[in-house]
Amino acid sequence: MDEKLFQSKRTELLTAYKRNGVPFLATTRGLHSVRSILFEAVNQSPAVPLATIGYLVARRGQQLSFFNYGINDAIELAANPAHRATAADTSLTKGSRTTASADLSIEWITMHPRAIKARYAPLTIADFVTPGPADALVTGALNGTVAMVDPFGLIVPGELGSSATLQHVLYQAVAPHLTCRFEWDNADRTEKMGTCDQFVEGGGASYLNANGEPSVNNRFRIPEGFLWARESQPASELQVICTLEDDVVIPFTPIAAILGAPAVQPTLANAYVEILMRLGGMLLRVPGSN
Repeated sequence: MDEKLFQSKRTELLTAYKRNGVPFLATTRGLHSVRSILFEAVNQSPAVPLATIGYLVARRGQQLSFFNYGINDAIELAANPAHRATAADTSLTKGSRTTASADLSIEWITMHPRAIKARYAPLTIADFVTPGPADALVTGALNGTVAMVDPFGLIVPGELGSSATLQHVLYQAVAPHLTCRFEWDNADRTEKMGTCDQFVEGGGASYLNANGEPSVNNRFRIPEGFLWARESQPASELQVICTLEDDVVIPFTPIAAILGAPAVQPTLANAYVEILMRLGGMLLRVPGSN
């Protein structure tokens, strides 16, 4: 039997570096990337206080492209169409690339919601902040550009995702309808990975709603490994594309209490789920390389 028949990418990389005849470094590494999916709030009746039901609609066809941008690149994130990516959004300094001198054997994936952001209709935002001028960050949170942690649904409806009930409702609703594929720069390399509810949250959920055990040690493993090669080598450019294949509709109650004038009910315009994907495996490089 040919010994190479069932070699993993990890084994192939180690063998190639050993044959090179120079010392090399091997480390485990986790890379991360964030994208967001949009829910539109429709069919609300703000004129009927405390008696209205709205609907959150995630429309099919939305695509989330992970790992194709680097730090400080402009990307669309939640309600900000030109968000400048930070190190909290991605670990890459250059989109679609590992470091220039490193090879990565991708061996696991995790995926979980990082934040829920809500954007309210401009004319009703004042009902949340009066009297007095609003802090810029508060206004940003109500405009869907800043994350707001609201575990008891005072501003953001609890159905959108409540840490008090340990639920990430919107992400759990769309994950079974999000397909995932890996795409490398050489056209013959496209790996379909199935739907995103197969990827464990890696510690990002409760036992109640987790896809598998919600432990940081629980990962969706790829035994064979995928090669993400250093720059200028075959398969050096990578992006992970998730596509919402079906429409998803969720009923919700806009807010729990009336704010401002007696007949005013601030109107939710959109909700966004920021989704964090992590890839990990063994990173190999020659010492002294950048």
